[in-house]
Amino acid sequence: MFRDTLTVYKKEVRSILKDKTVLFMCIILPFLVMFGEGKLMTVMSDTKTDESSIRAYAVNAPEYMNDALKEIGFDGAPADVDKTISDIKNKDAELLVIFPEDFTIEVSEGKPVSDIEVYYNSSYNESLMVKEMFYNYLDTLRPVAFTINADTAKTYDQGDETYQGRNAMASMVPGLLIMTIVYGIMGLASNIIAGDKESNFLNTVLITPVSRTSVALGKALAVMTAALISSLSSFVGLSFLMNSFKEMIGSDIINYAIMDYVFVFITILCVTFALVGLILIISTLAKTSRSAQTLTAIPVMILFIGSFLTSNSGFDSILTKLGFYNYVIPMWNATYLTKNILLNGFTPVEMLTACGINLAFGALCLAFISSMFNNEKIVND
Repeated sequence: MFRDTLTVYKKEVRSILKDKTVLFMCIILPFLVMFGEGKLMTVMSDTKTDESSIRAYAVNAPEYMNDALKEIGFDGAPADVDKTISDIKNKDAELLVIFPEDFTIEVSEGKPVSDIEVYYNSSYNESLMVKEMFYNYLDTLRPVAFTINADTAKTYDQGDETYQGRNAMASMVPGLLIMTIVYGIMGLASNIIAGDKESNFLNTVLITPVSRTSVALGKALAVMTAALISSLSSFVGLSFLMNSFKEMIGSDIINYAIMDYVFVFITILCVTFALVGLILIISTLAKTSRSAQTLTAIPVMILFIGSFLTSNSGFDSILTKLGFYNYVIPMWNATYLTKNILLNGFTPVEMLTACGINLAFGALCLAFISSMFNNEKIVND
């Protein structure tokens, strides 16, 4: 049986290597998605408004504020107040601040407090950023009634100061990584049996002396090889994505050992094996490649929903209540485990359980496919 399995495997691999579309989806696309996401994040982090490009203006500003306003990026008084307000509305300017003629920060009895008019555009991010910088400056001028946490020698935050940054990254990476690999092999996995069935090639194979179990295993191993290549491509792209996270959040926060990446890689491979087995069942049951591709969207969507829920902080309380059960639900457990690996919050037992469940689920899927082959349920009428 091993020789027959190897023969089918070689035939399928040769077929994959001849298909440029499959090679692109499995090798190039996963890397491009991860690399592109990293580049996009880098561009987004670099979009912080440059002081030299800020178009902010102040009217009647006190002399003692001039230096601070210039540091923010203010450019003196505008030539026309009404036009500047119109420019802010049209996103051609960021901010206009109008101080009253008798502006003072002192509070006097019988005299109303000074009112500063600040014109901005809430639908324009740059405008909101400059407004925030100006407000922060004003906070330093207000009379001090009391202070909060003024003793810098004490640690007031009793939690992990790096958690929020790592959590933002850990919530994004698992789903993106899994979905990248899945989309790379989805077409191949859904067509590898249904396509042969539709072309009647599978009928010819099944009447040969080759063991039907060998046919099923050979095809499955070919898809798993493609999935392995797709995973490697994604992890190469992941290195660029992690560098982007380091630039945005800080290298002290995003700092993982090689074994952390190994654990993530093993987790992803195990869930990919389970998903491939499920997709192959769909491909086996479907009568045409089109219906196989359509039905394959169901488990992929379920996996996507699982990734979304595990990364959504509003769902944390439910996940906490589930506890260890999160690790025994096939495929769901992979996104949950991957997130916890990146948060440095998992145990070896949890990883062994999640990976073991996914491998067992994938093996059961292959056994079911082999059973259908042996019972001739997939042969076209």
